[in-house]
Amino acid sequence: MKFLSKDKYTRALSEQIINAEIQPDEGIWMSIRHMFRVNRAALLGLILIALMVLMAVFAPLITRYDPNEMDLMVMNEPPSAEHWFGTDDLGQDVFTRVVYGGRISLMIGFVPSLISLVLGTALGLMAGYMGRHVDNVIMRLADVVLAFPSLLLAMVVMYTLGSSILNMFIALSIINWAGTARVVRAQTLSLKEKEFVEAARSMGVSRWAIAFRHILPNCLPNLIVLFTLDIPAAIMWESSMSFLGVGDPNAASWGLMVSQGKDYAYMCPWLILAPGLAILLTVMAFNFLGDGLRDAIDPYMKT
Repeated sequence: MKFLSKDKYTRALSEQIINAEIQPDEGIWMSIRHMFRVNRAALLGLILIALMVLMAVFAPLITRYDPNEMDLMVMNEPPSAEHWFGTDDLGQDVFTRVVYGGRISLMIGFVPSLISLVLGTALGLMAGYMGRHVDNVIMRLADVVLAFPSLLLAMVVMYTLGSSILNMFIALSIINWAGTARVVRAQTLSLKEKEFVEAARSMGVSRWAIAFRHILPNCLPNLIVLFTLDIPAAIMWESSMSFLGVGDPNAASWGLMVSQGKDYAYMCPWLILAPGLAILLTVMAFNFLGDGLRDAIDPYMKT
């Protein structure tokens, strides 16, 4: 029979604790799969999102018109077999612009949400694990960001930096990171007192390794939910800023289409109904998916 010394036994036990904690929680993924089977709204949201992404990616194969092609002979025509969603005041096919506009709107939803997720997660981990002065500085900065109305802060950033897609990414990333940082900080404060963190610390694992290899994986389920809920919020903010004339005038997004069509809303309602419906369906789809994921992951939401 092989005996282990106390040090070897302690090290082996610590490794077992760490490995048990950082392995993906199979129960969570099983809950998510079960959620899609029983939650029709979440499944519908996932299908709609997939269809929106496919339409944006394969836009040239779906429509035969150029989104910037103008035909003054067919200005403001109602929906027909030739132009499914009608045409605008420049003779541009509205359906084509909605399909291509999905590229801009979805990109504005995904990219700033991903940037703010990464930034907020890193700062939240630092604040929660390092504590003291680092925590105070990061959280007070987050309080300043959260003190401003999100749309107003984004508009101030856009007015300061100028109207462009890049500046839109910056503005939406700035207003989103603080909420993510607070969630990750709260979870880090709870996780850093767990046994597997103490075991890793006793083995001499560095603080950064503990934060990113052992604490971060346990935050991922909640981060997935936050990400799915941040995307529709970013799309709505971009649409609002474009409607108010702060967005990029050269980016054919859904919000800009609504802004450009508002002057013809009475005579040509399809100019705002088509992009408005696209915004509505996309936001609802992400909200359905986010609510379903929250119900599957959050134990307090389960009945």
